[in-house]
Amino acid sequence: MRKRNSIEFEVFGSLALFTDPLTRIGGEKTTYQIPTYSSLEGIMASIYWKPTLQLIIDDLRVMNPIRMETKGIRPINYGGGNTLAHYTYLTDVKYQVRGHFIFNPYRPDLAYDRNENKHYSIMKRSLKAGGRRDVF
Repeated sequence: MRKRNSIEFEVFGSLALFTDPLTRIGGEKTTYQIPTYSSLEGIMASIYWKPTLQLIIDDLRVMNPIRMETKGIRPINYGGGNTLAHYTYLTDVKYQVRGHFIFNPYRPDLAYDRNENKHYSIMKRSLKAGGRRDVF
């Protein structure tokens, strides 16, 4: 079911890494098989973010088969020396995401900026332009 202020977009790339700091024992990184809710919120925030809004992810559809690849990486060692770590990435990812926004109830000081049509229009224009910030 489509909600008010709903946007839909695709996330794709040749490699993806969705991790949790708790899973990085000894510098090794292993990805989750699907993006975390927080990472999807961050991707949606890179399209358009204001403190007036709360972004909510409604649906995620996995479009490509889940495949993983492990690579040997030489991470930056600020203490000097040379190290090797193995990172496990997702390869050839493609997701369809649907989300919407509501007004942030924890920011009553921003009530003057609660113009639903304005924010929805800006979000659609930002999405059409590829977002406002890069995703890392």
